[in-house]
Amino acid sequence: MKHRSLLRFVLEGIEGVCVLLSVLCTWPLSRAWLGNWGASRAERERIWPGDALVSPNHDAYTRAVTVSAPGARVWEWVVQFGLGRAGFYSYELLERLVGIPVKNVESVEPSLQSLSVGDEIQLHPKAPGIPIALLEPGRHICFGVPDDSNATSARPDPARSWSIYIEPLGADGSRLLLRGCVEPLREPTLVKRLALAVEGPIDFVMEQRMLRTTRRLAEAVVRQRRGR
Repeated sequence: MKHRSLLRFVLEGIEGVCVLLSVLCTWPLSRAWLGNWGASRAERERIWPGDALVSPNHDAYTRAVTVSAPGARVWEWVVQFGLGRAGFYSYELLERLVGIPVKNVESVEPSLQSLSVGDEIQLHPKAPGIPIALLEPGRHICFGVPDDSNATSARPDPARSWSIYIEPLGADGSRLLLRGCVEPLREPTLVKRLALAVEGPIDFVMEQRMLRTTRRLAEAVVRQRRGR
């Protein structure tokens, strides 16, 4: 199992601190652009499978990158996602500073290539896992609790879904997308409002790095195989 080098850990950590501070300071102005970073208008307006996990009355954001690798190569990395698995492919230093003992893996691991609906992926050692509600191997993983009145007690406030999608671009390319859908607060307390306000910029910082790292890893595998 290969992990990122100490040099990359340090350099990306410094980058993460700088990006986080910049985004936190500018979010009221930069949100309009960064909220749907990298996504086309068609991708933003499209109805995706994970959207059905929340009520029609929700806010959504979509972030995306183009990957010079087929979807199958990207999926190898996406399916490994999670604490205790291959990590989050994001700023490892920032994750450790908030108590997440993650060590991001930079190799495709056969033992981590299987997930099923109902499996839970842990994000923090002190938080419950997020369940996989929808899964199509090679195409998408959607996390959340279905929008079902019988499951109301299991739905957080605000209820949300978070999904990873892979869309093919011919034989040698693909689009990798993250989409989050958030319902309005059922109990809009000041604490919950403040938490949501802070979550927005932090989510962007961590997710854009996740997308970029996944792209780097998938493209590296393609280059290596072509070089053989």
